[in-house]
Amino acid sequence: MKPALGLAVTAGVATLATIGWLGYRLIEQNRLPGNGIPSGLISSPQQLSPAQEQAQADAIMGLTLPDLDGRPQAIAQWRDKVLVVNYWASWCAPCVEEIPAFSRLQRQYAAQGVQFVGIGIDHPENMQAFVKATPVAYPLLVADPAASQMPGLQIKGLPYTLVIGPDGRVQGSRLGRLDESRLNSILQRLASPR
Repeated sequence: MKPALGLAVTAGVATLATIGWLGYRLIEQNRLPGNGIPSGLISSPQQLSPAQEQAQADAIMGLTLPDLDGRPQAIAQWRDKVLVVNYWASWCAPCVEEIPAFSRLQRQYAAQGVQFVGIGIDHPENMQAFVKATPVAYPLLVADPAASQMPGLQIKGLPYTLVIGPDGRVQGSRLGRLDESRLNSILQRLASPR
């Protein structure tokens, strides 16, 4: 009886420690640094060095992926714009939740040089069905999982969003659902007045 009780206590302590750690991570991800940019938008959970961020931006700008009609689209065609690249999938609930907000922001900032691009790590048929039910105001491209693991670009989960400035430098990234108001504040800062 005593070994079972000890095992139960150990499992309980481990569970509480895990819950505490996850709560701490959630609070830390949502904390705002001094410049007003949410820490979760500045980098993935691990702080990237400037060289790693630049390698990520270069890898993305070098991609050519098919759109939903199968036509190849080079990400580089949107060079010189504020580029918001969102890795998503139709089976990913947080991904699907943020798409209407991204569509609103695309319409709001399009005239100011902002371009959203969705890269679906999904089957084209699933993405086409999704678009029929939920209109998307920006281009959607199709990638297989291998495209998210190329050198310089390691997608660790979905959704994953990167903001790349007109100069090609990463201005922020977020692993997990991105709040519309947080992204809006970044776009206000980066969008060019016209």
